[in-house]
Amino acid sequence: MEIIDTVYLVAYLNPADRLHNEAARIIESIGETGRVSQAALLELDLLMKSRGFTLSERRDAWTLLSALVGNYVEPVLPSDFSLAAILAETHGLDYFDSLVAAQCINRGAEPLTTDEQITRVVREHRGD
Repeated sequence: MEIIDTVYLVAYLNPADRLHNEAARIIESIGETGRVSQAALLELDLLMKSRGFTLSERRDAWTLLSALVGNYVEPVLPSDFSLAAILAETHGLDYFDSLVAAQCINRGAEPLTTDEQITRVVREHRGD
């Protein structure tokens, strides 16, 4: 399984983003092996709100994403929060990055992210 981080959601919604084409390929082909982290969805909403997206822009983004990834969301579980707290403390990951990393570690999943710190932490915990 691959767990998709916020960076690809942001890139998907922004055609001018340098990662847009890659994000489109990832999001539009999500299936049995791909899941969007629930933490990434929460972070995306906070980003849209803090960057001044209007109500209608946010609604449109969520309507689109709901149709594309609504059935492929990986929930954040209590065990993820537990590990995320440790990862944030021991590796300096921020809140959302620590949750995505914890999900990957707990599920034996690959992170789909450009964040090298998430990838490094996941690999270290798997012994790669």
